[in-house]
Amino acid sequence: MSNQKFRSTPGRAPAGQTPDGKPLTVRDCPLHVDATITGIRLDPQHRFRMLELGLRVGTTIRVTQRSNAGGRVVARGPERIALDGQTAASILLNLK
Repeated sequence: MSNQKFRSTPGRAPAGQTPDGKPLTVRDCPLHVDATITGIRLDPQHRFRMLELGLRVGTTIRVTQRSNAGGRVVARGPERIALDGQTAASILLNLK
């Protein structure tokens, strides 16, 4: 999947949205592209766990791997964090 699909260009979706206008999530993010977390849509318990892992609004991450079930592996600096598909779809991003 090309990064250009999500970049802000005339006639295309802004960097924080998919081409169909939905917010860009970790699950939709292209591989190996830096992105900033703009929101976390999880219940308080799971949101707290994301904060413990260092995944908070303003953090730069990069999706490094995808699984068939929708899961993703994200890089935050030298760390790698595995996310299930539902969690990956709940973390909003803006491409850098």
